[in-house]
Amino acid sequence: MGDVAIENAHSLQCLMSIGNCTSAISLLRLQFDALTRSVWLLWGVFEKKVERIMQDLSVDTANADNGLPSHAEMIKQTDGKAPAEATRILSEFRDVTWKASSSYVHGGIHTMKRHGEGYPLQLLEQILVNSNGLVMLSAVHLATMTSNMHVVNDISRIRETYRNILPKLNLK
Repeated sequence: MGDVAIENAHSLQCLMSIGNCTSAISLLRLQFDALTRSVWLLWGVFEKKVERIMQDLSVDTANADNGLPSHAEMIKQTDGKAPAEATRILSEFRDVTWKASSSYVHGGIHTMKRHGEGYPLQLLEQILVNSNGLVMLSAVHLATMTSNMHVVNDISRIRETYRNILPKLNLK
């Protein structure tokens, strides 16, 4: 799911580059969804649920992920287990973007107004910065899964190199 989050970010960038901003912005929500699920699968879920959603895909198992917790609940279940920064960033991202991102995914007022009237450059830049932030969190998450401190340190150096195109974090 961490790889899926990064794929969504790449797709967002591609769609923005050809002017398909409505679809691109919708992908920010999908990127968040995939990253949240990835963190939850590693840190917050019971083994039985992992087995349920990791089984072979068939007609009988196609709905195995029905009844999984909401994003807010997934984040809550990772609190105290996942790195605190990951849980905090996911929670803050959800709090700030949820209503607007839902509007884009479900064809709400944001979609209608922006698609009809255009997208302010500042909004598009913020979408890219937010997506970059989720990519960086995905990279940190994936690096942590390797248990290799060289990889984790490399990701930290990359984060520092590109801090000007990443969200400003309120590190506590």
